[in-house]
Amino acid sequence: MVDKTEITTPIEIKDNSVERVALDLMSKIAKAEGYINGTYTPEQKNRDYWLKLYNQCHRVVYSHNAGIKGILEDDFS
Repeated sequence: MVDKTEITTPIEIKDNSVERVALDLMSKIAKAEGYINGTYTPEQKNRDYWLKLYNQCHRVVYSHNAGIKGILEDDFS
């Protein structure tokens, strides 16, 4: 029997807080909406885009039983 532990790939430790899940969701959505090879779309270069997207992601994750349609229609103005 060998008592040896080997790690061959990088380890990434994340918590599963609402905020962390919302941040991960925001990153995935931003990439799907146009972030390619380190280049943002003109809309993504705006701070309002990121704050609104994070807010929406946080609301979706936090209130997992709420309707997503209402969250997406809310423009926070």
